[in-house]
Amino acid sequence: MEQQMESMRASIVDMKAKINNLQSTQQQMALATTSPETVSRLTAPTPHLTAMTRENSPETHSASKDDGAIVDAPMVSLFRATKLRNIRSDPSSDGRAALDRRHQPDFISQGRISLAEAEHLFSAFQGTLNAYLWGGVALVHDTLSSARESSSLLVAAILAVAALHTQDDGQSFDRCYVVLAELASQAMFQRYHTLDDIRGLCIGAFWLSDLSWKLSGLAVRIATELNIHQHCARALRGETSHCEKARLWYLLYVCDHHFSIAYGRPPVIAEDVTLINHEGFLALPGTSGADVRLHSQVSIFIILSRTYRTFGLDRSRVVANDEFDAIRRYNGELGQWKQTWESRLGEL
Repeated sequence: MEQQMESMRASIVDMKAKINNLQSTQQQMALATTSPETVSRLTAPTPHLTAMTRENSPETHSASKDDGAIVDAPMVSLFRATKLRNIRSDPSSDGRAALDRRHQPDFISQGRISLAEAEHLFSAFQGTLNAYLWGGVALVHDTLSSARESSSLLVAAILAVAALHTQDDGQSFDRCYVVLAELASQAMFQRYHTLDDIRGLCIGAFWLSDLSWKLSGLAVRIATELNIHQHCARALRGETSHCEKARLWYLLYVCDHHFSIAYGRPPVIAEDVTLINHEGFLALPGTSGADVRLHSQVSIFIILSRTYRTFGLDRSRVVANDEFDAIRRYNGELGQWKQTWESRLGEL
């Protein structure tokens, strides 16, 4: 029996060797009868289109690359070891995405929404609805064409919100809503995004209640991939070039907390020092009444977040005797908030 097994193993090894020799001979014959150009095409590396790709060169750094070097050290080691591109945030993503989209037809060019209807809805939003989001802090474009060049997602959100308030039996809204849902779904898997993509998600979240939690969560994830949260500290240090992204992060904080705490969900964004000291942003040049309105909401959600963490989600439990002091303290903070911001907002 053992001799038979040894004989079978030897036969298998011999068969594999003959097959390998035959394949090698066929490849050599094929290359010998192929032109140099064809050989070059066959042997040249083809682009790898999957999401899990690897970097061949180190990421470029900004002039202030020493900032946060100690904090980034563990992740830098991971990048060097794995070279995985898809776990690395791209600081040039915003500009690259905007440049790429200028050469692509959007849903208006495709005829899904007519240009005349889009202009009408954009004007309606800009003229009335935009002011409800703290004086228009979420929209930085004056014209539809400017918004289209930056983000189709932003345009779709604006048109859907405006159509929601249009008296046409919901016909415009049905068309715009489908476009917005498609673009938001695509944004989940897109690699490059613009700041206006994030603003569009925020606008949709505030006005479209059935999508609020999903859109706000996606906006926060995209923003953190773009490292938007890192610009608040620099803005508070007086570096005004970071104010736009810092303003967007404060908007995201309000958006995240508005659709979490009020509905019994844990918020995603935690209160770090840049949020606790958020009022320093209002002392920077270029801030407006819209910023004051926005930061009034940041201030109250900081109080509500502390309350949430103290008492949790279980509203059925009995309040302990030692918790009444906390209730009185938070109640006093809310009263102080009302007094402070009522005065500041009244001056606008």
